[in-house]
Amino acid sequence: MMAEDLPAWVRLSDSDQDRAWRAFEELTSFRPSGRPDQGTGILEPSPSVTWDLARERPTFSEWLWHFAVDPGDVNVLFHEAFKACVDRDEWLYVMDWRHPCYRFWPHRLSRPEDYESWVVPVFPDDDYYIFLSQDLSFGTFGHPWEASLCAYGERLLEAVEARNTGVLNSVLRRNGL
Repeated sequence: MMAEDLPAWVRLSDSDQDRAWRAFEELTSFRPSGRPDQGTGILEPSPSVTWDLARERPTFSEWLWHFAVDPGDVNVLFHEAFKACVDRDEWLYVMDWRHPCYRFWPHRLSRPEDYESWVVPVFPDDDYYIFLSQDLSFGTFGHPWEASLCAYGERLLEAVEARNTGVLNSVLRRNGL
């Protein structure tokens, strides 16, 4: 079977999923909440950059975000950055809070511009979405209630910076500050 015929997404076993969540929680002190006024959700690692994805904030009763960036553009940007950070046979952990989690091989995803090809997108439009390298040295944390996306790790930040042609412009925080 050729590499391009292999699936880009494979569901984690329950034990692998539990192990990945524990590692992420230890790394970031993850604190899920259902309200945007309850903080950033994680202690953002250093180095990291957190971008604001919202054009305007909804009222608490409205919960309708108006995004400043196109979700598909964010997914494509990070797909290219992930491919720059991992070898062809390497995978990332992908975690979706309270949902199944996956191994994701960026080099196997053939149509990143097609939103339907993302089992879990990078852009956090519905839940906490997390992409992590196997050694936890880089990753992303998408926060749906804050409408933000944090990327951490020098290798990933360099790859995003080299490919970001105006997709992400509004920085909320650097290194958690």
